[in-house]
Amino acid sequence: MLKADGGGSSLININPDEITTIYQLLQGIITELETNAAPNIEKLGNLDYYQEGKAKKAMEVYVEANRKVMDLHDNYSRAATLVIDILNTMMQADEAIAEQIIAKLGV
Repeated sequence: MLKADGGGSSLININPDEITTIYQLLQGIITELETNAAPNIEKLGNLDYYQEGKAKKAMEVYVEANRKVMDLHDNYSRAATLVIDILNTMMQADEAIAEQIIAKLGV
């Protein structure tokens, strides 16, 4: 539990199981994007079919679509960083929660 003192005292109840689950799910998405999406997007971009012939103009939309998929990686990475910041703040604020988080993450 974190105590908020800005303008009054109130407790913020945080479920360590849920916050660690959020982090683990974000990491799973990041790993999926890094191991599967990124290499396949790169392969698609390097195919001659997309670089030559009548299809070239029609396939230009895929360059932007591929870029947007890779933006997902950046966004999920930022989200995971924010969750880590939350976890660090929680651990500093409450040693009991810290022990639960460390146990759940297995670190």
